[in-house]
Amino acid sequence: MRSTDQPQREVRHADALPLPLAWGVARQTDRSALAQYLSSIRLSLIDNIWKGAFLISLVGAPVSAMRSVSTGWMPLYTAHIGLAALVCCLYLARRHISETFKTAALVALLWAVGLAGLFTLGLMGSGATWLAVSALLMAALYSVRAGMITIGAVLIAIVTAAIAFTEGFLTVSFEARTYVSSPASWVSLIVTTALLPVIIFQAISSLHDSNVKLMTQVDEQRMLIERMATHDALTSVPTVTLAMDRLEQAMLEVGRTGKLVALLFIDLDGFKEINDRHGHEAGDTILKAVAQRCRDTIRVGDTIARKGGDEFIAILPGIADGAAAEELAQALVSTLGKPVLYRGKNLTIGASIGVALAPVHAETADALVRAADIAMYKAKRAGKNQVWMA
Repeated sequence: MRSTDQPQREVRHADALPLPLAWGVARQTDRSALAQYLSSIRLSLIDNIWKGAFLISLVGAPVSAMRSVSTGWMPLYTAHIGLAALVCCLYLARRHISETFKTAALVALLWAVGLAGLFTLGLMGSGATWLAVSALLMAALYSVRAGMITIGAVLIAIVTAAIAFTEGFLTVSFEARTYVSSPASWVSLIVTTALLPVIIFQAISSLHDSNVKLMTQVDEQRMLIERMATHDALTSVPTVTLAMDRLEQAMLEVGRTGKLVALLFIDLDGFKEINDRHGHEAGDTILKAVAQRCRDTIRVGDTIARKGGDEFIAILPGIADGAAAEELAQALVSTLGKPVLYRGKNLTIGASIGVALAPVHAETADALVRAADIAMYKAKRAGKNQVWMA
């Protein structure tokens, strides 16, 4: 039973929506933010790889052309210089290019360099490395399935080149011994097999760090949502749902321990007047102070919860007898009657507390709450600011 002293507080801010609807809006906002964050992670990965491709173009194209000293000028070198110039242009214009185009161009670039090297130099080139990196990139940007499909395409390209060279359809136009003894050839190989993987690994490492950060944030959000579901947003004390669960658990232990469970039903006296006179901010200050004072007064292992409005309940498991419960309730009346400072003013309220014991007054959690509620109402009628045993 609620006191006639109970204030009718206005619904404000987040309280304007029913809780399930408010959470639905929050989840919808979270999904939108998550999608934007994932998109930013992907875009960062692509930009990092483009930065690496730009660096390789500046170094790799001249090194590739230097091999002409031992092999003579080949169309491959023209292709490398042309692709390097294209990479530089795309990198400088990257802010004006869509993410989809940059991704496709990056994969196409790796395949262009890889196929040119594979079908020109065969085993002596590093074309297969570029193609393998494209598969790794497809897995990172899209999915493992996309990466596996790309690997399949890479194997087909390598097998095709192998057949072409072994059957004599393709041949190298230079003497192999001269090529492998050329420092430029080895420098080109080092650039491809060292610099390219380092750039890809660094980009993927950055992607991993971003994913770890995202998972941490998701876990923090999950814990926050769980706390919102079980704790009062204003006072941070448990909600009735969590309190009733604890009460039921405590009552299950009564038969085993032989001790009682006390429930204190607390209703504030004079709260409506303060709320009406000084505003909701003053009322919120009072409620937060009440919650903190209750936490400071009850024992370790006890539970204080906000039932709603200016009503609280305290669960005291393992209480020795009714006298011990009344003593703690009187301590709450005393501490809650002390003034609360608000904007330089001392605001004073009181508390009427009803006490009920399990299994003396009730054998179920709901019945115990009703018994304490009735006792609190009797305390109100008897003059307020006092304790009444059921």
